[in-house]
Parts: sequence; structure tokens; C-alpha cells
Amino acid sequence: MEKKLFNSIGIRMAALVATGLLTGLSTSADTILISQNFDTPFGTTQSIAYTYFGGDITNTAVGVVAGAGTNGTSALEQTNMAAALGNGYGYAAAVYQETGLTANTNAAPGAYTLSFDARTSDPAANHVEVRLIDLNGGTLDTAPTPPGYGNDLVLNTTYTHYSMKLDDTTVWHGQNGAPPFNPVTSQWQFLFQANGGGGGIPPVWTMDIDNIQVTMTNIAPTAPPVTIYPPVKVPQGLNLYAGTAVNGFYDRQEVASVQSTGLGWVGRATAGNPVSYSFTVNSAPTNSALASFQMYLVPNFPPSSANANAPDWFATSMVETFLVGNSTNAVLRFAYKVNETAGNAMLLGNAPYTNAPGSWDGVTTPYYESGALGSVTNNSVLGTWTVKFTSGTNVTLIAPNGTNTDLIIPSYNAPSLAESTSFNVSLSMQAEDQGAMNQSFNYGNFAVAGVLNPFSDNFLADSKLNTNVWNNSVAISPANVFVSDGHQKLVTWSQPASGFALQDAGQIRGTWNNLNQGPKPTLSGLFSQVVSSNELPAGNNVFFRLIKRTYSQLQVLLPGETNAPGTVSGKIGTPTPVNNSTDVHFTVNACDSTWNIVNASGDLIHLTSNTDPQFVGQSDTALANGTVQMIGDFLTSGTQTVTVTDASNTNITAGVSSPVTVN
Repeated sequence: MEKKLFNSIGIRMAALVATGLLTGLSTSADTILISQNFDTPFGTTQSIAYTYFGGDITNTAVGVVAGAGTNGTSALEQTNMAAALGNGYGYAAAVYQETGLTANTNAAPGAYTLSFDARTSDPAANHVEVRLIDLNGGTLDTAPTPPGYGNDLVLNTTYTHYSMKLDDTTVWHGQNGAPPFNPVTSQWQFLFQANGGGGGIPPVWTMDIDNIQVTMTNIAPTAPPVTIYPPVKVPQGLNLYAGTAVNGFYDRQEVASVQSTGLGWVGRATAGNPVSYSFTVNSAPTNSALASFQMYLVPNFPPSSANANAPDWFATSMVETFLVGNSTNAVLRFAYKVNETAGNAMLLGNAPYTNAPGSWDGVTTPYYESGALGSVTNNSVLGTWTVKFTSGTNVTLIAPNGTNTDLIIPSYNAPSLAESTSFNVSLSMQAEDQGAMNQSFNYGNFAVAGVLNPFSDNFLADSKLNTNVWNNSVAISPANVFVSDGHQKLVTWSQPASGFALQDAGQIRGTWNNLNQGPKPTLSGLFSQVVSSNELPAGNNVFFRLIKRTYSQLQVLLPGETNAPGTVSGKIGTPTPVNNSTDVHFTVNACDSTWNIVNASGDLIHLTSNTDPQFVGQSDTALANGTVQMIGDFLTSGTQTVTVTDASNTNITAGVSSPVTVN
């Protein structure tokens, strides 16, 4: 059956067509999707994603411990330290993660069974909460909403085997505020939260997890309907789309300044030469008062640093401006921290940083002052917000309506915020709650003035992100961070619909055109494609459809070549000659039979040369969204080629490059 939906786009009429998009899966034996007994080293797609703790727990450590497993082999062990005095309840979690999954093709949660073995070292720490989290933050939780101690799975001091189907509502609950868990996702996280209480928790206890296994039955599910939603206009300016939930609703989508020196105010700002950092909010999510914008001023922690996505946590010293609000009221908060690595308690004024700012007596250590200095309010989140320094310590917050607040950084802390090796500025956003998901946070302008290397960027005048000014690789999903000229449309369609590509045409029976110029933001529960105005057909009508692409062959492009679907070779251009013993950047694409790029991820690609026996290629690297960049060096002059193969799937036809001259 054909399904049509019409929606006006300016003077155009859009028809959204979904025809026979999904078919059922064939019946066969169960598939073991994940099997982890912790007896061998982790592969490249396996890791401990993160840990956390709270309540009476003062520290937690997670690792694979020999001899802790069910048969005396190895297990994942979490060791928790509790405060001597407390409220009698503590919790700590370890998150095991598998990425690059492709065999989980059954969209029905009831097709999956999770099993594992678990134990505790002390009967007072006798509960475990289990969460399953997909790539976009969809969650299943063994604790009901709201959770509470005693509502979780019971732990014993000897191993207990647990087995539960994912559609068992007596066990699993959707987590409050999170989207539904989607089993057809490339990443699964297994969160095990040990809960201790009910009479007091021990000072030290362990939780052991072993033999995690997920099986999938291949009974054909009923094909869910696929819906293409009406296109929406992408706001003009710098867009940061909230669509991923790797860290719940706290995923950071951001850009960082490429300029990394001469941007600091300490030692530069004076009353006669103020230093200002300003940004303009052009638009914001309409149905969430919690969504937030951040501007980070970060000395000596460049974007190339590990964990650069979260300078508020990992940078030793930095400033955070935190903006929340809507179209009727907003507040910009100013906070800083110094000499605190792997934490943000000083920024928030949390324990132990509870002393008033500027209260140090100059003698007592440690003095633990709060870095939360103050805020300024405005009647809207929209407009230009400015942070102005007139010295290393004196700062003024200026709201769009002119309201201002003066603050002082204690003089003994200002030197820690001085630029010594680098200084970067980041513009960021966080969704904070479900209401802001799949919406754009939009910056219209940024400027830093009075510093050694001032710069500005009017995003409303840009047609794309200026990568000479901004680096978006620090975003959780770089595809979610891009500049729009205001003429693009965002087309979305429902999941599951893996492997489908979007096309448009001026007539329902006309020529269908591939749409691949714009980014494909990662959205929660949806697939998406940004369509440029020059991709829309002439005339007053536009029709959209989805077409299934099947990954069957690899393509390798040399510098000077570009992908050209529908042509005999699948590419156009002439390879640029390269130099012997110099890095060559190859683009490897997963393609269908007509050289259209297919959105395949996870498969490992192997790069080699059949013509240069001395060729040195990058180690096997996984496809991401249908492509991967790889580097290799030719060590023999002459005419050479490279070959790429799919190390994960021998049914994929290898790709051979065009001949290239090596000088």
C-alpha cells in the first residue's frame, strides 16, 4: 500500500511517499549477538564506557579480575568504598559497552534475551539495577519509575544466573524521560548499578558480573510502518542538533575555536582595554525550559586533548557560562574552577567547594571556595550575551536587554586561569531533557575582542561551517553541528529503516534524484537528511521517497577523485600524483551495485597494495555512516594502486583504486 502526505514548503507542495519499505526477516536459528565472559582481552568494539557513584560511596574502581569468575576464571569486578558515617545507602555503577553491532536485525524487543551471572561480597549490598542503553539513549531499566532501593534485582554472595526477555514488562521499565530502547542499533551499553543499604553498607564491598550474553531469535517480526515526516526549515546560523543520548540528555554538541593562542584575558584586560566574549542566540528549542547553551573559556587544554568534549570536567582550570531559558525569561550563570581535574564540584559550588567566593583567609588550606560567582537575567534566551573583563579578576555579565551584573574572581585564583600553552573558546549545547531532543540550538554570531588574536564569525552570513575558525570534531556527533544558510530542509523518517536513502523528484513518476549534499544529523528515534535548496526540483511540487541500498562493494578514492553514482567506474576526477614515503589520504566508501554510498557502519576495512610490496597502510579501521578515511604510504616509485577489503564480511567485493603516479 502506498502512503502519501502532503505538506507546503513555501510555494512548493511536498509529497512524502513510503512504499513497501520494510519486509519481515526469514526464520532461522537463534543468533548469539553478544557473548562476554571477560576471559580474553577486549576487542576494539568492547570497553568499559564509564562508571559513577553516589550516596555513601566515596570511590569506585572497575576492572577485569582473574579468579573472580563463575568457574574461577575472570569477571568484571567493581570495588566500592563507603563512608564511615552516612545515611546507610550508596550506589555505584559500571557500564560495559559493545559497538559496531550489525547482526541485531530483529526490531522486536521480544526477540532478545539478556542473561548474566552476578554476585556481591556482602549481604548488605544486595541489589543490582540493570539498564540497557542504545546508541541514542533509548533505555530499558529493571528499576521502576521512580526507582528506589529494594526495587531492583536481588544479589547473593554466591553467583546467581539471571535471564530475561527484553519485552518482559514484569522486569523491564522504560526510564523516565528517555526514548524507548531500540534493539536495532550499533551500540549497546549494559549498566550494572550496585545498590547497598537496608541496615548499613559495608566500608568495602565488591560486585562481580560474568557471562553477559544476548541472544536474538530470528522469527520474522511484523514489519512496522515507516513514516516520512513533513520537511521542516533548518534555522539559519550555526545549528547544534540535540539528537544523541550517549550520556543521557547531557550529550555535548559543540564547536571549539581553531585559534588556540592569544585568546586569554588574564594579563591583557584593563579598564582601558576590556576583553569581551560575546555570542548571539538566534533560536532555541521551543518546548524545553531546561535546554542549555554553554560558552567555555579554556586555558591550556586544547581540543586535541583527550576528553576535549568535556572541558568543564576534565580541564584543570576553566570558565563556564551556562545559559538556560526560553522566549520569555532566561538566566546566564558564570562559574569557574581552578586546580580541579576530573570534576566540576567547584563550578557548581558542590561539596567540598562550599565556602563563599573570596572568603579565603590567606592561610588555611585547603580553602575550597565555590566557583559559582553569579548570574544575569533577561526577558528571553534570544539575543546577544556578553562576558566582559576589565582586569584579570573583574568581570561583567551583560544580557541582551542591557541588564548587567558585576562579579569578581578572587585575585589568588586568577593566575590559574591565565594562558600559558593555549587558550580555546567553545560554543556548546545540552538537551537536558526529552523536550529538547531532535531540535536545534542555534548561534547567530560570536566575537572575542581585546585579546591578542581577536576574531569573530557571523554565522548568519556563512553558507557552511568555517573550518578555519571552528572545529566540530569535539561534538558527540559532528554531523549534528553545521551551518545553514536558512534555505535547507530537514527531512526525517521513522526507524527502523536501516539502509534506506532519501530521494526527491518533481513528479511522482518522474526522475528520482539522490540527496546527499547535506549532513545527516543523528536524531533520537529517527533517521534524517538535510536537503539543500539546489537539490529540490524546479517547479511547485516536490516528492520524497526512500529507496533501499544494499552494501555490496567497496570503493577507494584517491586525492583528486570524487564519488559519482550511476557511472561505470563510480567516480570522476583524476588522481593527483603523490610523493614516495609521504602520507596519502584515501577515502573508502561502502557502495551498492550502482556506486551509491550505503550507510554501513562497524565493518573493519583493510588497506593494502598489490603493486607496491613495501606499501605501509593504516591498521584495519571501521566504517562509519558508509565511509572511512585511511592513510597509507607508497615506498616504491612508479604507477601504483591500492586495494581495500572488508575484513568483517568476505561477501563484499573488494575495491581497487585508480592507478596513481608515485614520484
